[in-house]
Amino acid sequence: MILSGDTSGIKNPGEFVNIKLDGLYLRRPISVCDVEGDKLTLIYKVIGKGTEAMSEMSEGTELMILTGLGNGYDLTPAGDSPLLVGGGVGVPPMYLLAKRLLAQGKRVSVVLGFNTEDEVFYEDEFKALGCDVAVTTVDGSHGIKGFVTDALPDGYSYFYTCGPMPMFRALNKAVKTSGQFSFEERMGCGFGACMGCSCKTLTGYKRICKDGPVLKREEILWAD
Repeated sequence: MILSGDTSGIKNPGEFVNIKLDGLYLRRPISVCDVEGDKLTLIYKVIGKGTEAMSEMSEGTELMILTGLGNGYDLTPAGDSPLLVGGGVGVPPMYLLAKRLLAQGKRVSVVLGFNTEDEVFYEDEFKALGCDVAVTTVDGSHGIKGFVTDALPDGYSYFYTCGPMPMFRALNKAVKTSGQFSFEERMGCGFGACMGCSCKTLTGYKRICKDGPVLKREEILWAD
């Protein structure tokens, strides 16, 4: 989905928007894939009533959107060779992040994980940016057979990731540097007022929508 409008509120990769949809009480949070001028690119998977309604919208539909939500990724600790790992619908925010890191002169490696070839997307777009790209599929139908942890390169200086919790748990055991995780979570308000998406960290309770969705590896509590 490509939207036109005021994108000035979006500052950092990893931020998200919250979309109001007619007939549905809660807004739908969608991560930002790319920003170019007044154009905003959102990529989503149809998994419920909200995203189904979005998929049926015609060109020119006007939407009420809260933009620039969440804290986004911190690019300062990336080092010279950052690693970006995206799983499924966690892939989109990696794209804008890759663009920003490449603009800083970084050598960016990207690992994209999917279940099967039919789900693979944005592989060519990351390659076109100049990233070193590896793709994994669980069934081996495309790229490397297995999970993202089976395709981690050597020599990365820092990592960034977004994806499902099982991938996070495996990645946390496999990575060898500090990094940042962007969590997927059901949200109410989207800006920290309702406390509905709070989680406990080593530094106290944090709201995924406001204090996150990006958390540093060192502050995350991993349940057994």
